[in-house]
Amino acid sequence: MKIGIYCTNNYAYPLPKDVIYANFDIAVELADGLSLLGEDVTLFAPVGTQTKAHLITFDMPPFNDPHIFPTYPHDGSSYQYENLMLIQALNYMEENHFDIFQAHARPFSILDFAPIKPTIPTVITFHDPLSDAAYKILPLYQNFKNLHFVSLSLAQRTTGPDLTWAGNVYNGVDLDVFTFHPDKGGYLFFSGRIIPEKGVDLAVQVAVKTGVPLKIAGSIYPGMQPYFDEKIKPSLSEHIEYLGMIPRVEQVHYFQNALAFVMPIQWEEPFGLVAIESMACGTPVIAMGRGALPEIIEDGVSGYLVDSVDGMAEKVGLIDKISRAATRKRVEERFSLGTMIRNYKEVYTNLL
Repeated sequence: MKIGIYCTNNYAYPLPKDVIYANFDIAVELADGLSLLGEDVTLFAPVGTQTKAHLITFDMPPFNDPHIFPTYPHDGSSYQYENLMLIQALNYMEENHFDIFQAHARPFSILDFAPIKPTIPTVITFHDPLSDAAYKILPLYQNFKNLHFVSLSLAQRTTGPDLTWAGNVYNGVDLDVFTFHPDKGGYLFFSGRIIPEKGVDLAVQVAVKTGVPLKIAGSIYPGMQPYFDEKIKPSLSEHIEYLGMIPRVEQVHYFQNALAFVMPIQWEEPFGLVAIESMACGTPVIAMGRGALPEIIEDGVSGYLVDSVDGMAEKVGLIDKISRAATRKRVEERFSLGTMIRNYKEVYTNLL
């Protein structure tokens, strides 16, 4: 198959050390994996991107050029910048007779352009909750036969059950990077954006209740400094440590040496890549049973699903009942990078 893959034009890959963008990680890993399976894959991305696929770039103005995008990112100009790349990628694929286009871009961006090229089947993977206001437009695109949607979890579909679903493909993790560590550590680990939806403040409460140290990794999201200053910073000490922003691969050490990974999410998480990254290292996950997490975590086998901070604190005391080997096996069986790549290939084959 001749496959085009696109996620973003904002960054080259590997990503800068101060940026975590899971969508782009997945897109590049998919492009590389399909290439190794013998597919003819082209990744549309900026100059400097490293990939095993063919790399196509276009002559674009600098992303942060103040003369072209003077108020980025407050006026949506980042979307305009993505659109400049998208329309060129679609033109290129039409001219070169591609079989399929895989978009990990913002759907409300690619949706505007894909119907213009009806000969190119376009697969759009959603990485956000469909309850977000931006996705209310999706039903209007049901009649475009070249648009096909992929969910990251069955839970993600609950607010859009009647969309033209081409498949459900769980994210995968590279088992050669996130390697198994049989010995438990003595701290709790949290990794994610510093926003209320991720429940960082609740992770702090769990650490206080249990007396188990907590390490927090993640970027303070724009506009979230007051949240951090009020809810997190006052509790920081040798017991509760904020590590700042740590690149994804450099977090492996923290996953491996944790007693447990905590996910006190306060929203309907569409997937939760950090959960399978932790489990791949053998570290069980204690999480609120919301969104996709009941599909990822086998309660009592690879972690615990709870509904409160008190429940999370209680399960910290029972974490020794969870086998780290069984936790790793759960990922090997369902959430490996190889499984994800094969499942996407199956989606494309079925569509064609």
